[in-house]
Amino acid sequence: MEWMLYASLAVVALAFALLAVYIAKTLTVLQETLRRLTEMIGHTDEQVQAVAGEMRQLLQTANGVAHDVQKNVHALSGVVEAVGETGEALKLANRALRQTAATLLRAADSSKMKWWETLQKANVFRKRWAKWRRKQSGKEVEINGQRQ
Repeated sequence: MEWMLYASLAVVALAFALLAVYIAKTLTVLQETLRRLTEMIGHTDEQVQAVAGEMRQLLQTANGVAHDVQKNVHALSGVVEAVGETGEALKLANRALRQTAATLLRAADSSKMKWWETLQKANVFRKRWAKWRRKQSGKEVEINGQRQ
C-alpha cells in the first residue's frame, strides 16, 4: 500500500506541475495582452492629444471667425440703417412727386379746358365772320374745308 501512497503523491505532483505550467502559460499570455493593451493605450493617448490640439486650433479659429462676424455685423448695422433712411427719403420724394404730378395734371386739365373753350369761341367767331363776309360779298366762303 505504500506504493499507492507514492503513486498518488506522484499523480498529485504531476497534476501540480501541469497546473503550474498551465498557469505560467496563462500568465505569459496575460502579460503579452497587457503589454499590447499598454501600447494601444499609449497610441490612443497620442491620438487624443493630437485631436485635442486640433480641436483647440479649431475653437480658436471659430472664435476668431465669430468675432469677425460680430464686428462686421456691427459695422453693417450702420449701412442697414442708412439704407432704411434712404428708403424713407425715397418714399417722401416719391410722395412729393405724385402730389406735384397730380397738381400739374389738374392745372393742365384746367388750362386745357380754358384753351378748348377759347378755341370753340374762336371757331364760332370765325363762322360768324365768314357768314358776315359772305353777306357782304355775296360769295360762298370755305370754312373748315366745306363750302358755305
